[in-house]
Amino acid sequence: MLTLETINDFYDRQFRDWPGLREHYDALLKTQRRIIHIGDMNIGLQFNPGRIKSTASNVDSSSLARRPCFLCKANRPTQQQPLPLIDGWDCLINPYPIFPVHLTIVSKAHEPQEETPLDMVAAADQAPCLAFFYNGARAGASAPDHLHFQATVKEEFPIIPIVERYHPANKSGLISSTEFPIDLPINFWSIVILPDPDGMQLLSILPKLYGFDSKTGSPDPGMVNVLVWMDSERKLRIVVFPRKRHRPEMYFAKDERQRIVSPGAVDMAGLLILPRQEDFERLTAEEVMSIYDECGLTAEELNDYLPLCR
Repeated sequence: MLTLETINDFYDRQFRDWPGLREHYDALLKTQRRIIHIGDMNIGLQFNPGRIKSTASNVDSSSLARRPCFLCKANRPTQQQPLPLIDGWDCLINPYPIFPVHLTIVSKAHEPQEETPLDMVAAADQAPCLAFFYNGARAGASAPDHLHFQATVKEEFPIIPIVERYHPANKSGLISSTEFPIDLPINFWSIVILPDPDGMQLLSILPKLYGFDSKTGSPDPGMVNVLVWMDSERKLRIVVFPRKRHRPEMYFAKDERQRIVSPGAVDMAGLLILPRQEDFERLTAEEVMSIYDECGLTAEELNDYLPLCR
């Protein structure tokens, strides 16, 4: 079982063996955070210039074809060594972190981000101190051509304590966040899975839970963000954020309305990552709501769309 002590030792070894890596993590000390209160939720904003490459990455097919896959072993730095976690995957330190503990779990095979990998559950079982998150191919993934997910400590996600409070561990199954008796700016599906036949059947539909393309209305497996973790009672928890857009309109603006924000799972879970100082300082509550409304599903869309995914 992977513990925080094991992870810290792994970081120490990688800092020693990989020149320059520590600088990227030391830079987190210079990031800034502020809070915007929306409804009954505190949304965090993080100014993190080190994430500009990921936030502004071109992920169209032609751009992907022109660059070597940076997640394939042959193209990774030789100093980037894996930490044992689950079979078929390499657990690596993310060299461009959002958090002091930021791991990327990479498939050993070069295969695309086609659906939510169920191996996230095995990872959560092996590392109950962490929360694992997945970005669909058109929902924040900067390498949609190579299957991967990521991890950090559970305390980093504003949505997790909300879900654990309003979806009791003894209420197994899937519920909509619209059933929570609070006002949330983000809509999602919350799942509690028990280790029994009903739970295993419910788990099997996870790869079928996703959003749709806002232009065509067609279901799109790439339009989803997912969190997976074990709670303090060792109950498996999953949060699914179905999506309908990759980036909000403000991302493409050519004037002072532009905000460089490209939401993935971390952003949908309540922490918006902003690589530009001006966006960090100027982003308003109304703009945050616009991001969630444009990229996520409305309450009506969430509840209407669920039967189509089953």
